[in-house]
Amino acid sequence: MKKLSLLLALLMIFTCCALASCSEEETSSAPEASSTAPATSSEAPAASSEPEAESSEEAPAESSEEEVSTEPEYVKNPDAISTEGNNVAAGKEYTISEQFRMGGADVGWGWDENAAPSYPDDGFELTDGQIPLNDYREAGWMAFNQSTPAQTERGYGYVQFDLGQSYEISEVTIHSLKETSPGITCPHTIEILVSEDNETWYSAATLSLMNELEGYEDNTVHALVAEMDVTGRYVEIRVTSHTWGFMGEIEIK
Repeated sequence: MKKLSLLLALLMIFTCCALASCSEEETSSAPEASSTAPATSSEAPAASSEPEAESSEEAPAESSEEEVSTEPEYVKNPDAISTEGNNVAAGKEYTISEQFRMGGADVGWGWDENAAPSYPDDGFELTDGQIPLNDYREAGWMAFNQSTPAQTERGYGYVQFDLGQSYEISEVTIHSLKETSPGITCPHTIEILVSEDNETWYSAATLSLMNELEGYEDNTVHALVAEMDVTGRYVEIRVTSHTWGFMGEIEIK
């Protein structure tokens, strides 16, 4: 009996020791699982920091787009002189683009570089104070033709003035002729540009007459007026036409 009691006592002691050992193993394994949690949380800030780096890199690109240069804005010359309503182009010499040289029937009455200009201009006809009569054969008319090579390439003919000094300009008047029978018409478009240095040009006014020319009286000299509010020493008048664009006296006030 004593031996049985001793055996039961040893068995209980062994069982208690085994239970104690299992509880220690479970307790020691808990910190290992929790120790991985900080590693996961420490990785989170690294991931969230990447968008911030991207946004900081994109900012300079936006500012560089704002720094793209644009064409200079038009600014009036404060030292420009008032025209006081006078024609400051009167008596001034000017330059014009290439004039049409008409050949004979062998070229279909078209361009011939060896022919003389059809409506020659001496550089003063448009500023001599004489408005030609309503006849295309009248002396004093200067004409651009759409078939002139330079006009075909450029898209327009031009007359350019150097007024000698900068003026306050409010209007430019071009006297033109419409005579339908021989194919003579006023320019279809007229653009006025001004410059202070003959390098940087600004568009001051544009007359689009293409849809209005049919209403213009035939066999008549018309005064085409472009109004503006600019200053400039140099003035360039660009014209386009479908056939012949006639120009007589030009006034700059």
